Amino acid sequence: MQERIASPQAGADAGQRVVGDRYRLLTVIGRGGMSTVYLALDTVLNKQWAAKEIRHVEDPVQRELIVQSIVTEANMIKRFDHPAIPRIVDIVDEAGTLYVIMDYVEGRTLEDIVSASGPRPEDDVVDWALQLCDALSYLHGRKPPVIYRDMKPSNVMLKPNGMVELIDFGIAREMHEDGSDVTAARGDTVQLGTRGFAPPEQYGGSGQTDARSDVYALGATMYNLLTGKNPAEPPYAILPVRQVVPELSPGIERIVARATQSDPADRYADCAEFAYDLEHYREHDAAYRARLTRKWHAFVGLVAAAGIFLVLGISGTVGRIVATDGDFDHWMAIGEQSSQEGEATDAYVRAASIKTGDTAPYFGLIERYRADLSFSSAEERQLRETILPHLAELEGSPDYAELSFEIGKLYWYYYQMDEADTVDRDAERGERIRAAELWMRQAAEDPSFEDHDLALTYADIAGFNTEIVPLINEGSDEGLYAPYFERLQALAEANLTEDNDVVRLETANLIMDAVRTYPRKFRADGVARGELDGLIDRALELARSTDPTTDVLDAEQARVLEAEGAARESVADAYIDARAVR
Repeated sequence: MQERIASPQAGADAGQRVVGDRYRLLTVIGRGGMSTVYLALDTVLNKQWAAKEIRHVEDPVQRELIVQSIVTEANMIKRFDHPAIPRIVDIVDEAGTLYVIMDYVEGRTLEDIVSASGPRPEDDVVDWALQLCDALSYLHGRKPPVIYRDMKPSNVMLKPNGMVELIDFGIAREMHEDGSDVTAARGDTVQLGTRGFAPPEQYGGSGQTDARSDVYALGATMYNLLTGKNPAEPPYAILPVRQVVPELSPGIERIVARATQSDPADRYADCAEFAYDLEHYREHDAAYRARLTRKWHAFVGLVAAAGIFLVLGISGTVGRIVATDGDFDHWMAIGEQSSQEGEATDAYVRAASIKTGDTAPYFGLIERYRADLSFSSAEERQLRETILPHLAELEGSPDYAELSFEIGKLYWYYYQMDEADTVDRDAERGERIRAAELWMRQAAEDPSFEDHDLALTYADIAGFNTEIVPLINEGSDEGLYAPYFERLQALAEANLTEDNDVVRLETANLIMDAVRTYPRKFRADGVARGELDGLIDRALELARSTDPTTDVLDAEQARVLEAEGAARESVADAYIDARAVR
């Protein structure tokens, strides 16, 4: 609820107004979209507070919603007793204008600090994160639990004494045992939070929020503080932090990576576990170096033993073991020739660990993953864990753009969330293309890449689908539909020559869904009715050119064909002008 608060000297004179017969407004210390925050003196207690003035709204329905939201938030917060959570002590209705009286928090937001001074030292970030873990653990441990849902640098105040405080509980959610919840957000949906910091299950609507959602947001906050990069900016992903700032420690990199996994099951189970790793991250670094040292000593010992055995003529077994473990071609051959998928993928992973800048093992993994038309969550984790530590080396390969493009297509067409995580078809598609976007954008960054234009088409379609819902909610989506239409046309044309039924059918279904969902938006952006009808024809051509060989593909083809009537009707309705009836 509380705005960013600057020092009192920075604000303008509030005219010494008194509200609620006791709170004298001294000076402006912050402004928000619908509010102004004042430093106020309590003339009864002779104490300073922050007074948040809510802009007067004439519409009685909207005003009632705002009042209800403020009261709900205040009732939630007033039960809290934690040093990192400011109190709300009073709500005053002064001639139709609301004032929320709360603790005055002197300091700056972490967002302002990073904007002014750049990435912060990792020791400072760890200290702040530990304090925030404590505050979040307090919220999660309440009866009923409270999920904060809006962790980001702009909602954390750093006070002069080095302590941090959480501000703005506007979308916090109180979870009751009977499955109900209480939230201060007006018109609450899962489309809440800030892009880049909110986890996929919260922002994308693909799952329920819980304590692990706050774990993700805190990890994303640490990423921003450590690197100065906003996860909501290109390349729209949380990269390994040492890829951005090489001086950071391996321990902090592993902690941020684990906290920000897209699958909640792969994150820290709670903030207590998160805090434990933060407290011991230097020890993790020491243990990691010790393991490397032991491995090196063992390797040197084996080499020395092998040399002695060779001299003695009895080196056969040990010599073969050392040679095999380091033989890239040996493991690549197993990957290519094995009829057992698990054995093959393990071999490719082993090869990737030997020549860390070679793209060949990853192309082998991709081929194996899509052989059964399904890229499972387990396979996705294996690929991620194999490739992420070596991205910096792989980016120097001349085949990196092609590799990024193929990984993007693997996510786009084949990724399947675990059954328990799958809410509906739209949510699954959203998860697939969101994961594909980063890789497609990386492929499109290489202008010499043969499929550069197609990679950019994929990336732009993914960007549209990821961002359009919040933009519609904000009313700032005008002008985005004509470029989206052109990208759909380009994708349809490209995939008409694609000898892959999965690709053709998924493209056809994507087009049909877009035409049925946005026909009026396309018209408003200048797309002619004949052009939309032509796009439907392309989708039908893609579907009819397939020869499905599985029940799943049969169903996908049937879905395209059955959608024709609804799609054409939606287009016809969108292009009918209402006429006055005489």
